[in-house]
Amino acid sequence: MLVTNPRRINHEQLRILAKNAKGNIDKLYLHWTGCAYGQVFDAYHINIDEHGEIYLTCNTLRDLKEHTWKRNSCAIGITLCCAKGAVLNYHWQPVYAGYPPTELQVEQMAIVIAILCRELELEISFTTVKTHAEVALLDGYGPGQDDPDMRWDLLRLSGLPETRVLRPGGELLRKKALAYSERLLSAQLLKQPEEEQQMKLLAA
Repeated sequence: MLVTNPRRINHEQLRILAKNAKGNIDKLYLHWTGCAYGQVFDAYHINIDEHGEIYLTCNTLRDLKEHTWKRNSCAIGITLCCAKGAVLNYHWQPVYAGYPPTELQVEQMAIVIAILCRELELEISFTTVKTHAEVALLDGYGPGQDDPDMRWDLLRLSGLPETRVLRPGGELLRKKALAYSERLLSAQLLKQPEEEQQMKLLAA
């Protein structure tokens, strides 16, 4: 269902939501809506729009949403608001009709994955983070498997900004998320001496 006036959140609010869901979530599933930019749907916990805006469409990340067939329990659904009219050509390459995933969307999805996995204490791997295309191929309704309800969300993505060559979407997003996670860890370690100094001043 299309959501009107969805709640926009920032990274810190997302971090708090994830922290509150720790212990209840063990998987992240990555999607696109198959609709135009600016259209947010409540089948997912998190929608990411054209310019990287993050929209929350749940009360908590523990809410049950119907985003991935037979895989919704203990899972968070994250989607990009894009891909209206997209089709696969005979080489399994995406052809977009004016609403491709944007660079900002892809980068924001990777950041969201990094934040969620750090706060939920999940590794960033194929075990814990999959695109809908990867899940569909595992469960028998992916490209080439002759299912009328075939799904191929994020099957291939441009490797922006490092290359324009299309790469497996799940691999690209996990690689980017791992890089962002390392940056988050570095930032946290750099803040520790300052925080320790503040604690000393408070104790004085």
